[in-house]
Amino acid sequence: MKRAIFLKRRLIVFLAAAFFLAGCNSLMEKSGKAIDGAAFKEKETGVFRFQGKNKQDRVELAQLRSKDGMELIAISLSGWPSLELRGTVPGAQGYFEFTSAEILSSHLLGWNEFSVSLLGNAVFREEEQGGFLHIGSAPKKIQISGGRIRLKSSRLSGNEALTALRNRHERILALTDWMHQKINVPLFKNQKQFEQYWKPILFPELVSKKKRPGEYSEKNAEWVKSDSIKWNKSYTESAFSEDLWEIRNQAALLRDWEEAAAWIYIEYSWDSIFGSLDGITLQKLK
Repeated sequence: MKRAIFLKRRLIVFLAAAFFLAGCNSLMEKSGKAIDGAAFKEKETGVFRFQGKNKQDRVELAQLRSKDGMELIAISLSGWPSLELRGTVPGAQGYFEFTSAEILSSHLLGWNEFSVSLLGNAVFREEEQGGFLHIGSAPKKIQISGGRIRLKSSRLSGNEALTALRNRHERILALTDWMHQKINVPLFKNQKQFEQYWKPILFPELVSKKKRPGEYSEKNAEWVKSDSIKWNKSYTESAFSEDLWEIRNQAALLRDWEEAAAWIYIEYSWDSIFGSLDGITLQKLK
């Protein structure tokens, strides 16, 4: 087996997405690096697994060796199937440095696929039947270093995709910063729970009246129309931080939600992701 388990999941996601995509491009063209051959340049030398009480608690760590002999680490988590964490092993026993987060945020009409450069380190100490993972704190996200976008029949790559992805990232950071400032927010076990909680708050105009938050009111409200939707401008200004007003009123927030919900969930959960990894003991599979 030449790839980490994460990339097998990516193949399944891509094949599902391809069914819905318009155009006459070949499957090879639609599927990104998961099946274009570029990702099959590393040899898997070891696999370790942590299995918690639930399926979404599973963590897999793969030891890889590149063609030029570099030792690598790849970590995938069942709770965040759109994410793979990558690192290099510089030589010190057990020590490795995070290098990137590989993210595939797919939806029915396309995907955002990109790499975020990371700065941080951790320790994976092998034991007789497994290994122990220690992460002091979540690595710092530097910037998106590359990626591509597919939306219906449109494809973006190179600098054009990089600009669009970085702009979306700034909007997502603003959104998740605002989310973390809210009080009495429950813990989410998965992305579905995350979406069910936040959608009525973000877009009360698009849900039934009984699901709308208590602070939402149409009495004496001002409205603005964008993307054929009438947005309650008064609610926007009362419920959201000022840096989100234009994003919501111009429907950019809705487009981000529809096209990058998995990405938003990852960004929101960033510290929790690494908290869930710290101190776990993994069983060696091969």
